[in-house]
Amino acid sequence: MPLVGIREILVEARTRRYGVLSLLAGNLEMIIGQIRAAEELRAPLILAFSQELTPQVPLELAMPCLVRAASMAHVPVATILDHGRDLDTIVRAIRLGTSSVMFDGSSLPYEENVRHTKEVVRIAHAVGVSVEAELGTVVGLAGSANSEAKGVCSLFTDPDLASDFVQRTDVDALAISFGNVHGRYQGDPSLDLCRLRAIHSRVSVPLSMHGASGLTEALYREIVASGISKVCYYTAAGIRAASDLRQMLGPAGQNDVCYHEVIARAIRFFETDTKALIKLMGCAGAA
Repeated sequence: MPLVGIREILVEARTRRYGVLSLLAGNLEMIIGQIRAAEELRAPLILAFSQELTPQVPLELAMPCLVRAASMAHVPVATILDHGRDLDTIVRAIRLGTSSVMFDGSSLPYEENVRHTKEVVRIAHAVGVSVEAELGTVVGLAGSANSEAKGVCSLFTDPDLASDFVQRTDVDALAISFGNVHGRYQGDPSLDLCRLRAIHSRVSVPLSMHGASGLTEALYREIVASGISKVCYYTAAGIRAASDLRQMLGPAGQNDVCYHEVIARAIRFFETDTKALIKLMGCAGAA
């Protein structure tokens, strides 16, 4: 099946109100396990590469690997550069074959975010690449077990600005802030679903949620029903994966394990874990 952009995957998800997972694809074990899960459950999938989380892995090695794996999949799989913050990195990812890029100008003044996003869209759309942008700021750090859970209202996405932003930039998806945080939530999450529904009613493009780890099953269903189409998920899975490996390795020196066994274990973990997440998002059978 050919590699697809996030636009092709997410428009259908918005229409039919299910969530599509965007998963960190930091190494082969993650990629193989995630695609196996998507194929078995006939679900669309987005593979994300983050230089912030895996700076040791060169983009020139990672992105072609994601693209090749997605192209070989038997279900629709998109690839995306996650949180690209400069044009040079985004152009490099496009030249390496990614089907989608995310430009994160959320820390910029509004008009500057609009201007830079429009330039990314102009370049990417010229070669058929989808673009996600961000408006409002998602606090915290992905991959951290100690993110601050309290949202800052001034950083939340304004529904009217979201409408203006989408119309002026022509982005294919919009990442928003409505109380979501990167990393693990401390205490009970406080998500402004009324704000989410207001944004959904004002914009025509699919909405993306970054910082979606560790919520209750009921809350995921509410988030998707309220208008989120792309669910970016890593921290909780990363913590579970590390715990699974600790069980395998046991106390130092107790278990005689060779490294290739670790690779096989990791693939099995990400396949099993991803299948559970796909069912939770309601996208099984949607491919």
